[in-house]
Amino acid sequence: MLKQLSIRNFVLIDRLDVEFESGMTALTGETGAGKSIVLDALGLALGARAESAMVRSGEKQADITAEFDLSANAAAREWLAAQAESDSDHVVLRRIVDAAGKSRAQINGRPASVTELRELGATLLELHAQHEHQALLRSTTQRELLDRFADAGSEFRAVQAAWRNARDAREALTHAKSAADAIARERAALETDLQDLRAARPNAEEWAALTQEQSRLSHSKELLQTVESTRAAIADDDGVAETLASLAVALAGAERIDPTLGEARQLVESASVQLDEAAQSLRHYAGKLNLDPDRLQEIETRLSALFNLARKLRVRPDELQAHWQAIESKFEQLAAAQDIAALERAALAADGALTAAAATLTQKRAAAARRLADAATAELPDLALANAAFAINLIPLPAVESTGAEGVEFAFRSHTSLPFAPLAKVASGGELARLSLAILVICGDAAAMPTLVFDEVDVGVGGRVAAQVGRKLQTLATARQVLCVTHMPQVAAHADHHCTVLRDNSDSPTTRITILDRKARQAEIARMLAGHEVGTATEKMAKELLDTSQRVRT
Repeated sequence: MLKQLSIRNFVLIDRLDVEFESGMTALTGETGAGKSIVLDALGLALGARAESAMVRSGEKQADITAEFDLSANAAAREWLAAQAESDSDHVVLRRIVDAAGKSRAQINGRPASVTELRELGATLLELHAQHEHQALLRSTTQRELLDRFADAGSEFRAVQAAWRNARDAREALTHAKSAADAIARERAALETDLQDLRAARPNAEEWAALTQEQSRLSHSKELLQTVESTRAAIADDDGVAETLASLAVALAGAERIDPTLGEARQLVESASVQLDEAAQSLRHYAGKLNLDPDRLQEIETRLSALFNLARKLRVRPDELQAHWQAIESKFEQLAAAQDIAALERAALAADGALTAAAATLTQKRAAAARRLADAATAELPDLALANAAFAINLIPLPAVESTGAEGVEFAFRSHTSLPFAPLAKVASGGELARLSLAILVICGDAAAMPTLVFDEVDVGVGGRVAAQVGRKLQTLATARQVLCVTHMPQVAAHADHHCTVLRDNSDSPTTRITILDRKARQAEIARMLAGHEVGTATEKMAKELLDTSQRVRT
């Protein structure tokens, strides 16, 4: 549930901190006071679109912070755990918007994307805006409400995925049929290159190794001459090694006279040993040096073939193997694209999967449609629509679409003597508002959403009907938190808590929220009943409204 909302420099609000309780909270105030602005700020914290106009005039940025209690919200805790956040009993969402309209978001102090705010927000709170009943006339809204009531989210997503797969499969088949000649030509061109590569069988490391060996073989005589002359200078009878050995013997004799020559003698002996090892290494190299001209010719032939092939394919010689692999993969793809029979089988299978997924969704919608229609109809007498009825029609589509195999149509009749007709054709504004509220109450009661926010959803009703609306919201609030912006005193009287939203008339107007006690609440309801001219009779009526709502609650 929503615990606290802090607003800084947002539209008309310079500084506002308000704490919320469980149950039903009414937010009231005169038109223009800023009630909806408070909800706009809350929506921004949950990922709504940011605009520069949201920043209070003269300020650099707006700052909104919303804290939620998650002790009874497993979905939100699971989302946080999946994002490597701590599985705690609370979460703090923050949104900062600068004067240019750019925004930053945080979740528990960590930078977050707006998408993450929306995903998490969808587990925390559901906002029903004013005039939402008008959206009930849209087929999209009707389908979404039915699917929500049916808890058919997974089935709907399965249909969407199956529809995309079927679409892609059909497009691949159509493309293959229309591009068969072009694909055949492309395959033929690739096949020529592929034959050359398969024949050459280039290796990624081959070019460097052959180049090095070719250089060594082409200079073998020079290498051998240098190696042999060096070895002779070191190891022959009058070579450097023999000279050093003689010097080491002489130094050993001198060392007996002066021991300080020991280090020099050791260095000379070490040098003599290293020269012997060098001579052995040179002798071994000379023995292994290949002077075979046939091998040199073989290498040069191979290098020439690889070079010519690389030039033909417009790649470097050391890239031939990677190019070969790429062409093999492309060739296989084209072969698959040219296999019309296989593509037809794939398209048929994808269509079958789509049909099956749509049938599952249809079945779930049909069962839910009956339940929702019966439940909404049962709510209507309490909303002064005793003879009215609500129905949901599932209209089969010519072909399965991404939303399923049927359209959803809400139907209504205001009296048992009248036939059902589409909602947009028969429902008046007041009837539509009441029906919308009934559906929202039913769907809200079926959902696990911990917080529901209603922004003047009681528009178009009044008197006894408004009192019934208040009772409905009060009942809904027994299992969750309900926040309700309302102009109807009959609705506000049924709230567990009451806040008033005030706007001063200074040169820099600002909006404030005050939590009302019993006395102040009675005065606010009296104002809502009579405007500014509040008399004794109005105060008495306000008290009776509060007393009546209390009796209903108990």
